[in-house]
Amino acid sequence: MELLQLKYFTEAAKNENLSATAKKFMVPPSAVSQSIKRLEKEMGCDLFIRQANRIHLSPKGGIFYEKVSKGLQLLNDAKEELTDEGTHGTVKLSIFINRRLVMQTVEKFSRQYPEINIVTKYTAAPTEDDFDLIITDKMPHEEAYSAVKLLEESILLAVHRENPLAKATVITAQALSQVPFICTNQSSSLSDITENICTRLGFSPHVAIRSDDPYYIRKCVELGLGATFVPTLSWQGQFSENVVLKKVTDDTRTTYAYRNRQKYFSRPAALFLKMLEEEFSAPLLF
Repeated sequence: MELLQLKYFTEAAKNENLSATAKKFMVPPSAVSQSIKRLEKEMGCDLFIRQANRIHLSPKGGIFYEKVSKGLQLLNDAKEELTDEGTHGTVKLSIFINRRLVMQTVEKFSRQYPEINIVTKYTAAPTEDDFDLIITDKMPHEEAYSAVKLLEESILLAVHRENPLAKATVITAQALSQVPFICTNQSSSLSDITENICTRLGFSPHVAIRSDDPYYIRKCVELGLGATFVPTLSWQGQFSENVVLKKVTDDTRTTYAYRNRQKYFSRPAALFLKMLEEEFSAPLLF
């Protein structure tokens, strides 16, 4: 049993595709296939069930995958810990929300620790990659993750000052249901918040414009094209005087930094998390 065999096996188990595994390791698919067959011969059982051009783990393969994955993670953690000097390395971030505040921290951190690389991704499947920290308001399903609370903020409605809702003392569900919404893309944090609030109020929101660019969303509101629900603190100061923020419900959004407890948490990652907590709690930040 060779280490490379086990790496081929675990990668093939994750993506259920030998060609994709071969592409990652930059070898011919036949090399991966033959390596796994030798492993199966040594183990005395089929680790995969093969159907046409697809493969998936057999019952015994699933047991083997669970144990091997943990073993490879331990080996990788041991290597990282032995070489972790704290002043060099890479910190991988998955940023779902509060991009502006997180990137301000990245900029400050990079000035203070120029030898540490920061890799950022805006991803819809953070647990499928090897991230050090996941910045989100949605808890990963995996129990292996622990959370650090960074920020809790109220959700307000942003509307143009000439909109009738801007002058209303109380905003009713009926009045809100007539307003076009400017919203982030579906399955994003603010999109889900908008859907949840409106559903509880008894209607489905009419989303006129969707965008993944916060700047574009703010400009659309400032032009009077519709309203949007926004987190109070992280969007504070981002609108012009033409926009009014109104409280509609008691909804809040909480930003967390998640990390995988089963993965070695490097010193650079710990340094970044500490700075992230300080930046989010700084009174003058908002």
